[in-house]
Amino acid sequence: MDQDKPNSYMFFALFMLMLVNMQDGFDILAISFAAQAITDDLSISDSGLGIIFSAGLLGMMIGAVFVAPIADHIGRKRITIIGLMASGSGMMVAMVAANIEILVIGRMLTGLGVGAILASLNTLVSEYAGPKYRVLCIAMFQLGFPIGAFLSGFLVAWLLDFGSWRYVFAFGAFSSFIFIPIIMILPESTAFIAKQNGKDALHKINKINSRFGRAPIEKLPVFVSENRRSLIQSLQSVFRRPYAAKTILIWLAFFLVLSILYFLLSWTPKIIIDMGYSEDQGNQAGRLINLYGMLGIIILGLLSLKFRPAIIVSSYMLCLMILLLSFAQFGGQFFTILLAVSLFGICIHGSMIGLYSTIPSLYPPDIRATGTGLAIGVSRFGAVLGPAIAGFLFEAGWSAVDIFQLFALPALLAALAAYFLWRKSILPTDKIY
Repeated sequence: MDQDKPNSYMFFALFMLMLVNMQDGFDILAISFAAQAITDDLSISDSGLGIIFSAGLLGMMIGAVFVAPIADHIGRKRITIIGLMASGSGMMVAMVAANIEILVIGRMLTGLGVGAILASLNTLVSEYAGPKYRVLCIAMFQLGFPIGAFLSGFLVAWLLDFGSWRYVFAFGAFSSFIFIPIIMILPESTAFIAKQNGKDALHKINKINSRFGRAPIEKLPVFVSENRRSLIQSLQSVFRRPYAAKTILIWLAFFLVLSILYFLLSWTPKIIIDMGYSEDQGNQAGRLINLYGMLGIIILGLLSLKFRPAIIVSSYMLCLMILLLSFAQFGGQFFTILLAVSLFGICIHGSMIGLYSTIPSLYPPDIRATGTGLAIGVSRFGAVLGPAIAGFLFEAGWSAVDIFQLFALPALLAALAAYFLWRKSILPTDKIY
């Protein structure tokens, strides 16, 4: 797998999984664009709307931490299908909600499904690709989420013109369920099949290898005979040698990167407006973070063919640190502000996807989904904390420039964590899977 180039079937599988990720981006962020219609119809206060937004994020944490690890025991595909069922069901609950309580339940259920899907598919893509093209393939897959988030604004606007806000959730439910048969026809991870060492494992692996254009293998890797871990043992394993240091570093890097990302996504439009620009200009600047974030992901995938992802992440974060420290120098004209915001998007989205790409090389197959789910779940606390800290600082009288400079510190710490992670990111099992 380390030497094989992706064939046409591999690209088909990756494209299907990228579409699933686009669907997840819609499921999570479409409610932001439909929020005003929902509050007008159900008479929900601003604080109530905040609870609804947080419910989706809480559900993602629960799904990533408690559901995704089960993929190491029953398979990546099965957890993905369960996640799609949960996500679609949550959208259906939200669609028929008549009050805030039902809407919160629906959003938590949707978030739970998305959290499980995100961790499971990140693991599945990494095991489809093999080490050599792993980062490039994960970058292609992860590109789906910001694309789905970006396009959701346009799609929600059309759905609201066509009908009510309930049409938004109806569309999300339908598209979630439609992907279930697509996932069912895609192959399971050969790494998972080998580790389970079940009946006809060798035959199943060679059948999948044939679809991916790979030569058949004569026998399974030796270490598949090791004792299988229970779910509790899998959770404990990521905190034991030789994985404990890697776990701490990936958690720290993810936490810091998402705190910066969600600070930028949440506050950039308002900061630009407070600088004297119009609301449209503020929103335009906010959209550029996601738009140029896609470019950052593509650059990451291309650079990964020459450099390790953690090295790329370190470079991205150091560049972001410099940009944050020098933000005051961009404030002269609106064009220079848009340039700064675009560079923010390239660096922060590239860093996030680089970390997603790093996780599979930190853990062996039997705890890979566990390690991925825990890292994704813990990072969501950073997503909550970053915007909240900025809000308190603004209220305390800090200027936008001061806060941007403050967030240069977590950028530096994330760069250091990624650098030290690089020194611990290759396992012997990587050469097998």
